[in-house]
Amino acid sequence: MSNNNFLYIQLYDKFKDNIDNNIWTNGMQLPSEHDLAEKYNVSRYTIRKSLEKLEQERYISRQAGKGTFVNSKSRYKLTSLESFSEQMINMDMIPSSKVIATTLEEPDDNVKHHLNLKDNEKAFRIDRLRLADGAPMCFEIAYVSRNLCPDIDIFVDNNTSLYKLYEEHYDLKLDYGNIYLEAMICPEEYIEPLQIPPNSAVLKMECVVYVDNKEPLYFVESYYIGNKYVFFASMPRIY
Repeated sequence: MSNNNFLYIQLYDKFKDNIDNNIWTNGMQLPSEHDLAEKYNVSRYTIRKSLEKLEQERYISRQAGKGTFVNSKSRYKLTSLESFSEQMINMDMIPSSKVIATTLEEPDDNVKHHLNLKDNEKAFRIDRLRLADGAPMCFEIAYVSRNLCPDIDIFVDNNTSLYKLYEEHYDLKLDYGNIYLEAMICPEEYIEPLQIPPNSAVLKMECVVYVDNKEPLYFVESYYIGNKYVFFASMPRIY
């Protein structure tokens, strides 16, 4: 590896740390290539390569005639049960969805366990790409109880709020959800719809949600673009 290549990777790591640690905050305009080159005593070419890598991984975006800005990260609260749309609206972003497929099928053993399904019992599977301000945020696979939501597939389109269906059409009261998080490399089948490079990091979230009689309503598996999300929780100390 040439010295210039080594320097650009070092600077990429430095700039990425600045973003991850909120030294360069959401929406912040970065110094110019010239100013960064002077600050770090390197060539503009080296700075440009570092910034191009950050842009490819969606940490920053360049706006013609304006400059380079840190991309905002969505904050996903783990302290209350909210839909994707509610989370995005609370962050002044416009949520939308693209339905990829809706089927009735027998799920795998993991989903059966979470939904308390018997052998050969089926559930509705709803695959959706979730977007905010028109940009992909996560790929979501939801399995919904056929007993609690019969014929839900006929109501699902790009404008459907599943939470509204659960609460208003099926008159269900959502009680609580259990969430499981795992960092991983994005599975190959979700790279194209999420518009991310191969081997990109994602946050895999599994969540099972229960209604007020403690019966499981749905199980969802979501793949969130790693550099677009911060998951956070407020945790009181229990004595």
